[in-house]
Amino acid sequence: MRLLFAWLVWRLLPVEVVYVAQPVPNGWGHWIDFTFLADAERWRLLRLGAGIALLIYVSGAVPVLSLGWPALLLTAFGTLENSQGAIGHHLQLASMVALAQWIVYLTKVREGLREVFWPRLAHHQLAVHWAKLVIVAGYVTSACVKLIASGGLWLVQLPDISLQLIKTHANVYYDTLRPAEGWVATRLPYFISEHPNLTRLFFAPGLVLELIAFVALAGRGKALLLGGGLLAMHWLVRAVMNLSFSSHEWLLIIFLLNVPYWTWRSGALIKSKFSPPKRSGA
Repeated sequence: MRLLFAWLVWRLLPVEVVYVAQPVPNGWGHWIDFTFLADAERWRLLRLGAGIALLIYVSGAVPVLSLGWPALLLTAFGTLENSQGAIGHHLQLASMVALAQWIVYLTKVREGLREVFWPRLAHHQLAVHWAKLVIVAGYVTSACVKLIASGGLWLVQLPDISLQLIKTHANVYYDTLRPAEGWVATRLPYFISEHPNLTRLFFAPGLVLELIAFVALAGRGKALLLGGGLLAMHWLVRAVMNLSFSSHEWLLIIFLLNVPYWTWRSGALIKSKFSPPKRSGA
């Protein structure tokens, strides 16, 4: 799990920072000028340090530093990116998950140097729990915002998504000068507007999954089901809206689907099923 999360954080740290100004400060940007990250040599060293720290984090050692440094660097870059006048979402959840785990380790520093350098398994488990807590809170918040912003009429207004689809494909055209092709681009917006109730039926489960995402905290089985449902929702949004939330998808795979655990569990069940029965002593 730590290996996959370290890979995700490393993947989200860009090779270079292209933002040389912070015109519309957001979050920490109100107090800190993060444009120093745009210096190529400085960023290369900071990113290299984060990579080395993540390798140490994978081993489980010194997470206060080995996770803290990459978490703060990712948050700093995300703040700079979101201080350009438009808010993106691809870094927010990953940054919060990293910070939440780091804070868990930070609170254990008072228990002694051993917990700083090599935390107990219980502390790693608590960090994972808080990571899951942040993830499900993000989805519940997303659902609540949809309902509040629409005055509770999100499902009623859902067919209006057809107009958003047309605007999205138009933006892609203006960026690339390549006209959108295929059924999703040319026919789907009109299909949605012509079949509003079918559209509501198709998208409503996604809203429900977001609202009940907290159920994933009740156990690995429920986390697997909720995580799989939310992952399917993201794939649907990508296919229909051409909107990708790949970091969110990976967070679901890592912390809710928890593939390593279920792989181990399946292997253990298979092994127990085909192992010869133990003979009782005479």
